[in-house]
Amino acid sequence: MAIRYAVLHMLVDGLCALAMFGTFLLQKNGYFYIFLYNFCAFALQMPFGVMLDLLCAKFQKGKTDWPFLTVLAGVVCTIIGAATHPAVLGIGNALFHVGGGVGTIREDREKNYRGRGLGIFVAPGAPGLYLGTLAAESRGKTVLFTLISFLMLFLCCGILYKRRCSIGFCRPASGAQSTEAEKSFRGYICLSVCCLAVVMLRSYIGMAVTFSWKTGIAAGMAAVLAIVGGKAAGGFFAAGYGCKKTVIVSLLAAAVCYLYSEIPAAGILALFLFNMTMPVTLYLMICRLPQMPGFAFGFLTFALFLGFLPKYFQWQPVISSNILGCMGSIISLTVLAAGIYAGGRDGSISY
Repeated sequence: MAIRYAVLHMLVDGLCALAMFGTFLLQKNGYFYIFLYNFCAFALQMPFGVMLDLLCAKFQKGKTDWPFLTVLAGVVCTIIGAATHPAVLGIGNALFHVGGGVGTIREDREKNYRGRGLGIFVAPGAPGLYLGTLAAESRGKTVLFTLISFLMLFLCCGILYKRRCSIGFCRPASGAQSTEAEKSFRGYICLSVCCLAVVMLRSYIGMAVTFSWKTGIAAGMAAVLAIVGGKAAGGFFAAGYGCKKTVIVSLLAAAVCYLYSEIPAAGILALFLFNMTMPVTLYLMICRLPQMPGFAFGFLTFALFLGFLPKYFQWQPVISSNILGCMGSIISLTVLAAGIYAGGRDGSISY
């Protein structure tokens, strides 16, 4: 299921980028539409996640796959929004991400992937955005819009057919009363604040840091693939070696690579390493909130919206990109390590 949702993730984000940069941004209110879309797509994931958690808790004995229905609603709203208004487009994006995120979290838990599925799901968003942006600059946008829409609907139908008889999507995890939920409230708050800060910083660094060599499609695609690979690899490394080791090694190495990021190979490696913590922060949150995966997912995507604001309001960094990337990596390491320590994480987390 995680792979199917990952493919849908790329298509949904691709259609959103195609609509925003190919249509809405070119309109009179284009600058405001960027803010409106990002607010609906990222900030609204938290309330949508809470509502999905409540549905799953109330109807936990039923056979309804609420996460998939949320995904389906998100796909339909995205298609409609691409042809109508950026607010509808953003709401569709938010619904899809929450539904797909919760569905992936549940599968990750049930199959004991220990976070591997999370990286697989979140990774394809970057190539979707990049390819959608490229498509917005080319001709034949209507054909591309139609093709992507049909692909998303067909894929949703395929998932529904595959899982039509499945049950138990909304059961609480058997370990819901685990020691993770019994940790001190202070440790939980500290971990949550640290994860929020790290995701917000990662969002800002991702938009503020630039590379002089990143010109042309080939260089752009290499950077996107590094981001994709880092997000996917982060889940696997954390599952195999623990969250603590993954955070320390990846962010220390990223800090060094950012110092030499004007060299293409070092810059690509910095992007790969810096993005490895994305599934780790999500995994830490959902381990602490086993019965609230929708809120945990939305809580961190709200941080993405906060990280977008400095770039939107054109607050320029006062230091060079390589220093900014290095400092961002060191700060992320310090904050996330503090959160792991305060939250009682030893790097070998289980649901």
